[in-house]
Amino acid sequence: MRSMTGFGQAARSIEEMDVVVEIKTVNGRYLDLNARLPKELTFFESDLRKEVRSHLGRGRVDIYINLILKSTDQYDFNEAVVQNYLSVAERVRTLGVQGVLDVATLLPLPGVVAARPLDVSSQRILQTILEAVREALEKVVGARCSEGEALKKDIENRIQKVSQLTDRIAEQAQQIPDHYRRKLMCRIQELTQEQVIDENRLAKEILYYAERSDISEEITRLRSHITHFQEELSAGEGEVIGRRLDFICQEMSREMNTILSKSPLAAILKPAVDGKTEMEKIREQVQNVE
Repeated sequence: MRSMTGFGQAARSIEEMDVVVEIKTVNGRYLDLNARLPKELTFFESDLRKEVRSHLGRGRVDIYINLILKSTDQYDFNEAVVQNYLSVAERVRTLGVQGVLDVATLLPLPGVVAARPLDVSSQRILQTILEAVREALEKVVGARCSEGEALKKDIENRIQKVSQLTDRIAEQAQQIPDHYRRKLMCRIQELTQEQVIDENRLAKEILYYAERSDISEEITRLRSHITHFQEELSAGEGEVIGRRLDFICQEMSREMNTILSKSPLAAILKPAVDGKTEMEKIREQVQNVE
């Protein structure tokens, strides 16, 4: 089981440049890639998406690729723009304006200096970038696996506790018919006082209320969901199970809510509330499972 939270960084160095790749992942319902690339690498985004999909199944993925040129000849100036600035300065002087337009004032002006176009189309450069991306992705996967193992242990402990609480509920559920029998007997005695009680009618009334409060089906389905959940937790490494676990959590919560609404016994309400609390904590954890 893997978490959706991770971070990875990798760097490569070749003659022309240094390549630095950083990848950060957080929770997300689907695989959502956001690539921050130099404009010279926009054509590379489709290959980048394929590489990410081969490593990750879910989550928001932010990728930063930085290319640091080693050449000292990285910038050039636009001679036509400079000539235009000088021409404008001469015309302004004819109006009596004082001042000198020198190198220090020219260089910061818009359009004067521009970075030379960066050619990253060679296979060697692209392969270097891809290697750095793969290394960063592998580190992300490693981080997600480590956190996933910690999540798994916590979830396993909590689902085991839910299973134990379900067993307690099942034990107490056997007391529901006796509970209604005592309740009806007290009520009938209050109303009839010394009159003889019709045992057959009493049995029918007890059965009616007991059926309305029967939670055996909910307990059976809850146990089935717990078993299914535990099976999913044991899925193979790298398998995307987060959405399935989330769905099972919803089903377990639904059954526990029904138990809470139907049961008349305080001895059942307490473990049911505790079980619901554990399920909510499990679902919080599941939200970060890939």
